Amino acid sequence: MAMGERGLISRLLSPKFGGYLTFATIGRGKESAPGQPTIQDLLDVFNFRQIAPDTKVFGIIGKPVGHSKSPMLYNKAFRSISFNAVFVPLLVDNVKSFLKTYSSTDYAGFTCTIPHKEAVVQFCDEVDPVAKSIGAVNCVIRRQYDGKLYGCNTDYVGAITAIEDGLRASGVQDGSNGSPLAGRLFVVIGAGGAGKAVAYGAKAKGARIVIANRTYGP
Repeated sequence: MAMGERGLISRLLSPKFGGYLTFATIGRGKESAPGQPTIQDLLDVFNFRQIAPDTKVFGIIGKPVGHSKSPMLYNKAFRSISFNAVFVPLLVDNVKSFLKTYSSTDYAGFTCTIPHKEAVVQFCDEVDPVAKSIGAVNCVIRRQYDGKLYGCNTDYVGAITAIEDGLRASGVQDGSNGSPLAGRLFVVIGAGGAGKAVAYGAKAKGARIVIANRTYGP
């Protein structure tokens, strides 16, 4: 077992890779070593008793990543449809080294968060045209038949759909193109991967885009 936040996956994935047991704590603040998950999280969040050698591994790569709610969301979804997979947090410093190291088809896909959404684009074997236009990827799928990495972007769809729904709920009418964003001034604060995706989505809906960022560049 590896220690700390980086070592958490060695505890979570123990049954997949032939481990006889793993170590957990009975409660937060009562850990006997850094990085121990709670017994409740092992069972209820990570579906530990269902993990087997043929279980596929998905995860969120980022730095920081410990705050992410993605494992709760995805593992509950996997359990609800009896999908043999587990979703884990992956603290990653260097995305290139990470993808090179975790290259087995056992690692079937990743979501990307700060600060890797832009950097990961160049390490995908194929990138969806929309993600390429945005310049950021938040979802990487490893094709099972050849192990190649396919990158796409779902940030812009999720964010813009939510904004449109909120505007409609407040009484804003759709424009001529079918979106309440048409013709409106749309201010994006930040020009990272998520900011780029939202700006792309809003522009596609006919909004006028203004980007406010700490630094200026292409």
